[in-house]
Amino acid sequence: MDTEYAELDGHPAAVLWVTPQKGYHTYSHYADAPIPTSLNVRDAQGQPAAAAALYPQGQLTPDTFEPTKQILAYTSRFPIFIRFDAPVLGPLSAELSMLLCSDKNCVPVQQTVSLTFPETLSPPSPAALEAYGQLGKAGSPTLSEPVSPQAPPQQSVTPLTPLSGPSARLAPGSPAEPEEWRFMPRFPQESLEPTALGTALLLGLLAGLILNVMPCVLPVLTMKVSALLSASGHETESRRLAHFRRHNVLFAAGILTWFLVLAFCVGALGLAWGGLFQNTHLVYGLLILVFLLSLSLFDVFTLPVLDFKVGASRSPKMQAYLTGLVATLLATPCSGPLLGGVLGWAALQPLPVIAAVFTATGIGMALPYLILAAWPGAARILPKPGAWTGIMERLVGFFLMGTAIYLLSILPESQRLPALVTLLVCALAAWIWGHWGGLRASGPQKLFTGALALLMVGGSIWWSVRPAPEPAPWEAFQADTFRSLLKKEPLLVEFTADWCPSCKFLEQTVLTPKRLHAIMERYGLRLIKVDLTRPDPEAQALLRAIGSVSIPVTAIFPKGLLSNSPIVLRDLYTAGQLEDALSTLSPRK
Repeated sequence: MDTEYAELDGHPAAVLWVTPQKGYHTYSHYADAPIPTSLNVRDAQGQPAAAAALYPQGQLTPDTFEPTKQILAYTSRFPIFIRFDAPVLGPLSAELSMLLCSDKNCVPVQQTVSLTFPETLSPPSPAALEAYGQLGKAGSPTLSEPVSPQAPPQQSVTPLTPLSGPSARLAPGSPAEPEEWRFMPRFPQESLEPTALGTALLLGLLAGLILNVMPCVLPVLTMKVSALLSASGHETESRRLAHFRRHNVLFAAGILTWFLVLAFCVGALGLAWGGLFQNTHLVYGLLILVFLLSLSLFDVFTLPVLDFKVGASRSPKMQAYLTGLVATLLATPCSGPLLGGVLGWAALQPLPVIAAVFTATGIGMALPYLILAAWPGAARILPKPGAWTGIMERLVGFFLMGTAIYLLSILPESQRLPALVTLLVCALAAWIWGHWGGLRASGPQKLFTGALALLMVGGSIWWSVRPAPEPAPWEAFQADTFRSLLKKEPLLVEFTADWCPSCKFLEQTVLTPKRLHAIMERYGLRLIKVDLTRPDPEAQALLRAIGSVSIPVTAIFPKGLLSNSPIVLRDLYTAGQLEDALSTLSPRK
């Protein structure tokens, strides 16, 4: 590394000549790389100096590890110009960071160079003058502003002319693009990390095959076993083998369909593997579907298409396809050996490459069923349906119930209780359909029962996902605060508890946020909630002091001398009764 001091455009400048080792190149300052070449100039106190670092653009070169990708690189000796707009006082240091890469490995380099300017500056060398002229004069760079000691260090570099196209990179913190993290991860098992499409396809195939035996896929495996038993439930040998082959092909088609959907989500939408489960609406829908599937296995009702009971479905082809689709969807949050590296490599590639890698992974997961389809004689090893299949169906039902509990735990805590209410309504609707509707009912009865069941399920879902109401303007009860407010302000005090259903009913019908805001505005009331969910001696003493030992109770404490004679509303009451009690107060002027 050589340093040259000269005068450029009437300004003092230093030219740092960097020569990569033979067989190595370094990424350009403008390259989209983990460590682009960059330079920080600091003064003797370690603070950023007011200097502009100017870099050559570099040459378009095939990336060593991704030959189809073009990168900007410095492949031979190159200069970095450090220009100052004022005389340089005192010694400076330049911190150079870059990534040297060969066809076998990459080595991060960080080196500090001391800059000591002579008293007189000579003209630049011909090589420096030629390289400086190639930088271009348009868009002259501005000096980097010094960084205050409290602020994090920033790069004291400013590109002369920004690049356009795929290699362009905005500066960190730019409002048009969030700041990017740049690391050089190292993997202990580097041989299992894909570096090209062929390796990724092979590792994806193996990862999909291994995914079939991961422990977290156990509920899904029970669905597959149940589906295979359903496929083997035919009397004649020829029909049994033909149905078994068709079922496995369609089951595999369902798996591949979902992997293609995932490829689109990753490549076009930028989601991560399993990222769909960040969508609470999808999780909510799966929760209801899995819960209904489990109810069907307990003979509560019969699903028209997707049913795991042996021989129950009237659409075996659609059932096989949808079973493969749903089973793979439920297995999406799981991962296994090799899968992380394959997905990490594929996510950075164009959409066609992502689709190819995900298809290979889907083929790996579907491979056992494709093999069974190729050799349908394997159906002979499956036992014929009998009394024991009922036990198997119940076991699958319990596993699906466990999956429903898992999906419920993914939902935000505020949505879990409404979701449980929705599942209860779904169970009732399923029982109504199974008892009065179903396949054996007459046309009008089936239509009425189905419409009623759908209305119940749809209504409960709408109720559970509706926007949260405006919070009520309650203040939590504090004994000292209550004593300080008594007589000075009118108070409305509600005694409630989470275990009190009548209290919750009042809050939903009478003590609504809209009504409470209105009476606060009209009477100037302070609203205090006394929560008796847990034992509270002072709160219970206040309750006894107004002549009550049970809840719900609402007490209105007027301002002044009448505060010792509160108006007490016991148990359930109406909005009219509340208004009558409040009418004894003086409205706010």
